[in-house]
Amino acid sequence: MPRTFCKLLSSALTLIACAIISCHGAVAQTKTDRRVVVESFRILGTRAIDSEKLAEITGSVSGSTFNDDAEELKERIKGQFQDRGYFKAEVEKLEIKVLDPLASPKPVRLEAQVSEGPLCSLSNIEFSGNHAFTSQDLRARFPIKSGSEFARSKVVAGLERIRDIYTSRGFLEAVFIPDANLDSSSTVKLNIEVREGLQYRMDKLEIFGPAEIAEKLQMRWELPTGAPYDASYVTTFLEKNNSLLPEGFSPTNGVGVFLDCRDALVSVHLHLTQDPQHAILDGAKHVDCEASPEGVKDESHGE
Repeated sequence: MPRTFCKLLSSALTLIACAIISCHGAVAQTKTDRRVVVESFRILGTRAIDSEKLAEITGSVSGSTFNDDAEELKERIKGQFQDRGYFKAEVEKLEIKVLDPLASPKPVRLEAQVSEGPLCSLSNIEFSGNHAFTSQDLRARFPIKSGSEFARSKVVAGLERIRDIYTSRGFLEAVFIPDANLDSSSTVKLNIEVREGLQYRMDKLEIFGPAEIAEKLQMRWELPTGAPYDASYVTTFLEKNNSLLPEGFSPTNGVGVFLDCRDALVSVHLHLTQDPQHAILDGAKHVDCEASPEGVKDESHGE
């Protein structure tokens, strides 16, 4: 999968999670060399949430390892409440007591003052800007029913699923912008703006390596030229034909997926042998663009 494409999807998912409920820190680790492990966790200040859910939250955090970042910890705790329907939850204060500053990761004791707000349910999900798929098709990908608790994790799962169906039909630049708002004191309406972008189509598969193996792989390739490009197809193809791949083959160094954003085409290169001329071969055959309609320039070879 091309590096630019991976970056685009990663950025889109980061935007998705942050736009719904504030980014809870799982998508970025800015202090990976400084970690803490939670030995105990206490929650104060809540009014309505029941003891069983509180126990679930404290249990999910206790014993876990996180970045040594107070703001990230707050967002993770907030996310735990939002996963249980408390959409307006706020961590008003977080005390972190380090038990052993020389240990790695550092053991800590957490005490959070939390205002959980009302228990919220989903009223509806509406879509705009979608043309390739109906709103009914997209809604069916969300594992959350109207009237059930508004769980952040289920909304994010739904957004990932609609991303998957869009990229399976060639919409590699599709972006989904969610906007969640209370439409009553305890119900949340979710509006999702879809920006589909170009629909990319398969151009050519080129295989560099032993002629006999290359010929067999070419015959087994089932994504024809001109068909909507399925972003998951290369991975599936390599898994199904693993027995033909030479020992030591690595998708990271052996696969090049290139976007021609001018003509909305995708070419795929498979390098069955390690050859220092890979970059030269790919560069000679790749048609680049200054920028895609979403402002993305392809720059990659491999993942």
